[in-house]
Amino acid sequence: MNKLADIPTKPAPQLAPSADLNREAFFNQMIGTLCGTIEDVVGVEDAEAFIGIVGRQIGNSDLARAETLCGASSAQLADYLQQFKAQIGGEFVVEDVAEDSVTFTNCRCPFGAEAGGRPSLCMMTTNVFGRIAANATGYARVHVKESLAKGDNRCLVTVNLSRSEAEDGQEFFA
Repeated sequence: MNKLADIPTKPAPQLAPSADLNREAFFNQMIGTLCGTIEDVVGVEDAEAFIGIVGRQIGNSDLARAETLCGASSAQLADYLQQFKAQIGGEFVVEDVAEDSVTFTNCRCPFGAEAGGRPSLCMMTTNVFGRIAANATGYARVHVKESLAKGDNRCLVTVNLSRSEAEDGQEFFA
């Protein structure tokens, strides 16, 4: 006689993933967790270097399609970079366009809430913008003055298209 068969059982509860689970949420959490882990293990500065490598590769990749921008004006470049970020979920707004610079603000990080407290993720914007702009114009210097990842209420990003010793930021060359 099987005594286990005589024990009354409750119906198994329905198990299902969270209703909030989707591809974007999963990848944002994965990226945020990965960046946080790298920052914790090697430090923010080295994590920025790793994330920067990825950003440069994306900026040079077919996803960026930067070859169409060769010789672009600063206004054309601003429009292109704004569209690029919009397609991946950012809400970058062109605040200023000059002959040799473009300034953006952003109130929605493409990485969502996972970007909070993970400043190394700013290297994605720095390097993607820098590579695309330098490939288009020959030179770029990108400075992220404010960022959601660092706790500011927005991102403030300037892409300079001509050299100046007085500027902060990271330089890129074609």
